[in-house]
Amino acid sequence: MSKRLLTLIRHAEAGAPHGSRIADHNRPLTERGRRDASRLGALLSSRGFMPDCLWSSDAERAQTTARILGQAIALSDSELDIRPGLYLAHTGTLCDAIREASDDLGHLVLVGHNPGLSELWDWLCDKQGFGLPTCGIARLELDLSRWSQLERGCAHLIEFDRPEPASAE
Repeated sequence: MSKRLLTLIRHAEAGAPHGSRIADHNRPLTERGRRDASRLGALLSSRGFMPDCLWSSDAERAQTTARILGQAIALSDSELDIRPGLYLAHTGTLCDAIREASDDLGHLVLVGHNPGLSELWDWLCDKQGFGLPTCGIARLELDLSRWSQLERGCAHLIEFDRPEPASAE
C-alpha cells in the first residue's frame, strides 16, 4: 500500500476592530496572525515543504493565511484552490472533499478552521489529540493508495508545530 501526506493548517489569528460589525466570514488576520503565518511560511520553505495542492476555506482569514504560506514556499497560483465548502466544515464534509481529491496528488494541504480540522485529525489518527492552535500545523501520513479509501485510523502524525510565542520587547 502506498502512502499519502495530508497537512492540516489552522488559519492564523484573526480579529475585528472593537465594535465592528464584520461578519465572521470576513474577519481579517491580526498583525500577530500575519507575523505567525509569515514565520510558518519561512519554516516550511526552509524545510523544502512542497505540497501538490493547497486547499483553503474561502473565509478571509484562511485565504490570507494560505496566500502568505503559498508565497513563502513558491506555490503557483494553479496549486492554490479556494473552496467555499471548507468554511467551518466538520469531519464528514472534510472527509467527503478529501475522498474526491485526484489520485495524482500525493500531498494535500488543507487550510481551514477548528473544530473541524482538530476533529479530522483525531478521526484520522483514531485517538484524541490536543487540537490545532491558530497557525498550527499537523502533518499526517496516510496508509492509502487512493484518496477515496480515506477512513478512520488510516493516518499517523509525523509532525506538529505551532508559532513560537512572541518575545517581549
